[in-house]
Amino acid sequence: MERHVAPLTGPAGSGPATAAALQRAAASASPALAASLQEADGLKAWLGTGDDALSAAPPPPKPSRGSPSPSNGAKTAPREVPASVVAAAAAVGQALRNAPQTPFLAMAARASSPPRTSTGSTAPAGGESVWLAAPSGVSAQSRLIVDLPDAEFTYIERPWSHFVTRWAAIDVELEEAFGEEAQFSVIDLGSCCGFFSLQAAAGYPQAFVIGVEGSVGVGNGTTGVEGTQEQIIETKAIQTHLKWVQKLGMTNCLVAPDVWDYHKVCSLAAIGQPICDVMFLLSVVHHVDNVSAEQYEADGLGRVEGTVSLMAKLLQLSPRHFVELPDKPWLDHIYAAFGTARAFLDAAAKMSGRQWSFVGPLCVSEWYGRREVWLLEEVGIRRPEAAGLRALSRPGLEALFPRVLPSPASTSTFSGTFPSPPGTGGRAVGAAAPALSAAGYKTGGRPSLTPQEELGAALLAAPTALIAAHLQLRDAMVSAETLLREATTTASMR
Repeated sequence: MERHVAPLTGPAGSGPATAAALQRAAASASPALAASLQEADGLKAWLGTGDDALSAAPPPPKPSRGSPSPSNGAKTAPREVPASVVAAAAAVGQALRNAPQTPFLAMAARASSPPRTSTGSTAPAGGESVWLAAPSGVSAQSRLIVDLPDAEFTYIERPWSHFVTRWAAIDVELEEAFGEEAQFSVIDLGSCCGFFSLQAAAGYPQAFVIGVEGSVGVGNGTTGVEGTQEQIIETKAIQTHLKWVQKLGMTNCLVAPDVWDYHKVCSLAAIGQPICDVMFLLSVVHHVDNVSAEQYEADGLGRVEGTVSLMAKLLQLSPRHFVELPDKPWLDHIYAAFGTARAFLDAAAKMSGRQWSFVGPLCVSEWYGRREVWLLEEVGIRRPEAAGLRALSRPGLEALFPRVLPSPASTSTFSGTFPSPPGTGGRAVGAAAPALSAAGYKTGGRPSLTPQEELGAALLAAPTALIAAHLQLRDAMVSAETLLREATTTASMR
């Protein structure tokens, strides 16, 4: 039901008349507000006076070329708001605070609140998203590569500005680390409708991006908890992602309908090398944690220990991670144990056995609490000597997933340009998508794998018990070799 507010009426030169009109307009919005206005202190006294004729100074004459104006340095006469109107506005504000809230009034209160301003911020009604690391003079909007319709990519009312701001923060860091022409791989875990995957694939045409979507959260439902792979593929998020991959003719962006849980992550970590160069972990870790609770218990881990172990093994999968964790009530056990998301990430970083540098928070969003985006980068990864620690090749990475979409045969080389959003200045957009679909493939369309990648694929196909036995055997062999070396050294010294 629409509710209309009465227009302000009365002579322009009468302050009390304007104040009375303001009162009538506000009162018409709600009976509760009208009752609260009757109790407003001091309002009736102002409505009976007529001594504030400054309410409307004579209208200014039409400007001429020689007229004084702010542009030529002249000062203009101040225009004052009548005291009666000030009192009426104050009374309306007080009544809004005192009256029982209705949806209309709640909306009006939000709309009338002055927005907080900050560098690089976008502030919709649903909550602010602030790009803390924004370079001077650079807007978040200007970092968008491909213009995507917000209605297709937002979910459960998360503001579009949160997507734009987070991508801008990520994009600047990717550009600094790789440049725009470097080859690197990205796994976007919990890719949902594919916004971040599509932006990354469009902005870095030599990169290879896989969006992993298992439908075990809220953005794309919970089909993956008990559903089949085909049912996951049929979800809105994956269909949207695939539609835009094909619409843009991308050959460097794939979708993997795959559910990740603790044992899956452990299997990937057991490969012993990074599987990708970059991971996006944006508001997804808690969903993986939720479907892993029984696995923690089966492995003899408490809930906190299991979640920390999960995060540590996720870190082992890549030397760079963009991580966004939710606020309470999600991950309640983690906040009870560590207090903050950063402290939890510190604990996971130590458990991973590697050294990490923390960059951030890159941006902060208000959405069901505070959500910070951090970049975790393995120490020394940018040094030349770190080049030997390379992630899996594209064929090897694809082989880790039971299925990737679209298939190479269904993609076509794109000779056009990506639709760039308005206001994207200073960034190369519209580059043709790379023709990468045939790279690394033998006849028949299956990827050619290195021995290390074949081992990884075999580990993923093996039962968890066999993987655990393999790890125990490997540890035993390492211990035996150490004892043998010590014995040999001792014997040679005699």
